[in-house]
Amino acid sequence: MEEYRSHAHSVSSCKYHFVWCPKYRYPVLDVVEDDMRELFGETANHFGHSILALEIADDHVHLFVQSDPKHSPADIARQFKSYSGKHLLERYPKIRESYFWGGGFWKVGYYVGTTGAVAEEVVERYIEETEHTPE
Repeated sequence: MEEYRSHAHSVSSCKYHFVWCPKYRYPVLDVVEDDMRELFGETANHFGHSILALEIADDHVHLFVQSDPKHSPADIARQFKSYSGKHLLERYPKIRESYFWGGGFWKVGYYVGTTGAVAEEVVERYIEETEHTPE
């Protein structure tokens, strides 16, 4: 994992931990997990982000991503959620009919936290080692 990103006139280390859920927190992500990993990878490649860790539970997603400072956390969340949500609903019409008939795959809100160099390993370990089971 690269620690710093070098730009024309700056050096940065912008890392964000995101968490978001499907609408109504329906537990459908286990069905679409492989496609979601593919779509998140495509989004990261397109915008120049690096996915440091990704955990997909059946009703929420943890995404730990490194980005350039030109992208705000709100932009990053929008990029991942809008692209994946659009394509998941297209690829899974039965899920759309059963659960998301009102349009949109993801809830509007999300959690975002920033990490420093010290907390980075803690966040990665939490995402990778924590078993996310519904209550």
